Amino acid sequence: MLKRLCLSASVLVLASGVAVAQTSMRPAPSPTGPAATYPSVSTMRLLASDIYKANVYDESENKIGDVTDLAMNGSGNIRAAIIGVGGFLGVGQKDVSIPFKDLKISSRGGKDWLTLNRTKEALRSMPAYEPMGRSAATSSSSLSTGNWLASDIYKADVYDNAENKLGAITDLVLNNNGDITTAVIGVGGVLGAGQKDVAVPFKELKVTSRDGKDWLVLDRTKDDLKSAPAWDKKSETRM
Repeated sequence: MLKRLCLSASVLVLASGVAVAQTSMRPAPSPTGPAATYPSVSTMRLLASDIYKANVYDESENKIGDVTDLAMNGSGNIRAAIIGVGGFLGVGQKDVSIPFKDLKISSRGGKDWLTLNRTKEALRSMPAYEPMGRSAATSSSSLSTGNWLASDIYKADVYDNAENKLGAITDLVLNNNGDITTAVIGVGGVLGAGQKDVAVPFKELKVTSRDGKDWLVLDRTKDDLKSAPAWDKKSETRM
């Protein structure tokens, strides 16, 4: 079931039922040679797994925090990146919100990392991030009815209209405007083995609530998804 809109100080909702993604942006910057810096992550085609939980560095390549979540509206437009700064293993960490467009990508020696033109001290002095609530859906309704975090959706289970589990969201595809256009759903298999990833338009996902619990609904059957073309990750990334 879809987790409620909240952040944990120690680990994002994507940790227990939501696995931490392994991304190409996690390695620390190499100390040799100049780095190429791209204008903004919001002007590039990326996957949520490229950004989610990735480390963030200042322009001197000092680590200043990591991306603990992404705040979006119901249409899938990512408005802000939530950066966790300070603390140790999540204890004492402070989450702050910065405009998503402020994140940049630097690259050198085949390694990418996120860069922010702010210091750790500047982030620590910012107000703590407070999640925005949303109204519970009384019936299947569009995600556009509320504010969302990537952690509410990424790795969440997806059900059909009869409440049968179809699969789980394995990634989200962002376009050059920072909008989530596609949800990638893993269907079939056991513990990931034999699983097939298929792409569906993000706007087709709906949310249903009952007894204080939310879950994602898709108006398709498991057979529909199994018969859909397999999603090709390489075709969606800039790498």
